[in-house]
Amino acid sequence: MSEKKHPATPRRKEEARKKGQVFKSQEVISALMLVGLVALLKFWIPSMLLRMEHLFPYVLGLSSEWTEGSVASLMLNILWLGIQIMAPIFGTGLVIALFSNYIQVGVLFTFESMKPQISRLSLISGAKRMFGIKAWVELVKSLMKVLLIGYFLYASVRDRLHIYPALQQLSVGQGAVFLGEALMELAWKISLSFLGIAAFDYIYQRWEYEKNLRMSHEDLKQEYKQTEGNPELKSELKKRQRAMAMSRMMQDMKQADVVVTNPTHFAVALRYDAKVQSAPFVVAKGQDQVALKMRELAKEYGIVIMENKPLARALYAQVEIGQGIPADLYKAVAEVLAFVYRLKKKKRASGA
Repeated sequence: MSEKKHPATPRRKEEARKKGQVFKSQEVISALMLVGLVALLKFWIPSMLLRMEHLFPYVLGLSSEWTEGSVASLMLNILWLGIQIMAPIFGTGLVIALFSNYIQVGVLFTFESMKPQISRLSLISGAKRMFGIKAWVELVKSLMKVLLIGYFLYASVRDRLHIYPALQQLSVGQGAVFLGEALMELAWKISLSFLGIAAFDYIYQRWEYEKNLRMSHEDLKQEYKQTEGNPELKSELKKRQRAMAMSRMMQDMKQADVVVTNPTHFAVALRYDAKVQSAPFVVAKGQDQVALKMRELAKEYGIVIMENKPLARALYAQVEIGQGIPADLYKAVAEVLAFVYRLKKKKRASGA
């Protein structure tokens, strides 16, 4: 089996994408969501507490009038309050998740990745996943998270260690505010540090994605056959097309007035018909073996063969089949055609 050392082609990447094999870092999604939610809570917690504070007087006011209707009303109020509090949190998480997926994958709908694969049940494949590079990378990421959380937690306690004994002199509300600010600062530092892990994972996931899609020389040849066609078949088609074009050209030689030769390396058949083109035009041309074949056909069809090396080379190089001759060759071609017409006139006169 040949080594897969060639980068994936755009077609290979497109096929992998259709199968759901896309490059995506889950750590980027998690880190962005954590940063977004911590930022939201930093500004949303005061509003949450204020809304909950407004509910307590209402609940205390119902303490002496608990009825079926009051309980139902209380449940509805609590439910509505919960929706008001949690809706921005869930909404922000949903938007961040969709955005972070979109910037990595774009728009993609596929069910290929959901199809069951027997290969996933293989013990060998499972062992490779457990002890492969990916497993070690996941272990390193987990350890980094634990170490970062532990460090920032230790640093937070260390920096405030002299303040904690004084908390017993504060009221419950003041203590809660102090601890809340400490926790929010801790959460903010942890979430920002997770962005670094996400950047590392992003680079690794991209490397692994490119590595898994690498192609061998045989893969490249097979893809070329599928996209450009089988080289042997294309060669055969080109050969047939050339043969058909040659056959048509030889048939068109019957209409030629003269064949200008080199004498053996080049041959160009000319015709002049004012009803078709205003200038003489090339009906056939060839080199080497084709030129010899044109000379044979000219003798067979009774077409005048005239040797003119400079004119034959110029016509072969400058004029394609079906095109009129350029203006700078008018004089030379006119002399040739005039000679041909005089020759044909003499033959007709002698025949008469």
